[in-house]
Amino acid sequence: MAAAGGTGGSMPVATPHSFAELISATPQPIPDALLPSRCPKTMEGEVYFLFSKEEILKSAEPFRFSLVLKFLRQRPSLDAIRLFIKNRWGLSGVAVVSSMRKPRNVFVRLTLEEDFNKAFLREVCDIDGVAYRPFHWSPKYSKEEEPSVVPVWIFLPGLAPNFYHPSILKILTAPIGKFIRCDNSTRCATRIDGARVCLELDAAKSPLSSFWIGAPSCPASRRQEVVYETLLAFYTNCKLQGHNLQMCKKGKIGKEKEKKLVRLEYRVVPKQLKSSDPSGSKPEPQEVAVLGMESKSSDDIVLVSEV
Repeated sequence: MAAAGGTGGSMPVATPHSFAELISATPQPIPDALLPSRCPKTMEGEVYFLFSKEEILKSAEPFRFSLVLKFLRQRPSLDAIRLFIKNRWGLSGVAVVSSMRKPRNVFVRLTLEEDFNKAFLREVCDIDGVAYRPFHWSPKYSKEEEPSVVPVWIFLPGLAPNFYHPSILKILTAPIGKFIRCDNSTRCATRIDGARVCLELDAAKSPLSSFWIGAPSCPASRRQEVVYETLLAFYTNCKLQGHNLQMCKKGKIGKEKEKKLVRLEYRVVPKQLKSSDPSGSKPEPQEVAVLGMESKSSDDIVLVSEV
């Protein structure tokens, strides 16, 4: 009988992970913001606390590279999402995945800007076949509204290659949005018919169609066109990405009601006019201007104008 410790039937021993690897793979506590102590205030019987803008930004620092994934139907389990992110996103750091108050939403906390850009700019946004929309989390995030800030690829046709430096592209695109990165062909100057840049911009604002390099009155200046490749619609009333007035039922109903609201003038006929007056004199009818709906009809109402 072979000895128990013989090599013939021994199983391969897994290489133990180092302490640093175990620590890096384990979620760590967020650093304390260490804000000054303060007493609660009251107003009309309600207790409240005040924080400055700087304090809010300081408290949000550990979450500056965090995403909210809003799944369009029932989401996969948290374990399935964690496994998918680990195997498919190609991140350098650890992604901490947490549930949120809305069952379809998931919070993904990243620690590296490079990892954030990879996750935020993925062209195929689905996990195990369930589509999602990624949002950049901020202290202003609301679970009831989708943020209007979205990643958008733009193309600057005909831009001279000496402007392809990321530092210069960041300057040129500042009026449009926050520079995230340029594509590989722009970075390596293998395509010089224009620069392709990804920006984080506010879809609720009107997009800038062009800008000038040099003063507009100077003959040597050049007008640069801006082409938006993936600009999403955003309807400010419903606060939904990929949504506009034509697609919004609530917006259409509201517009129809506004069109029907008109200015109506009531001509009130005094009762004494209904009976004959012996003197033959007739008092003037009283006129009262009010707001009403166009559908209301009466012989005593005259349509004056729409409001």
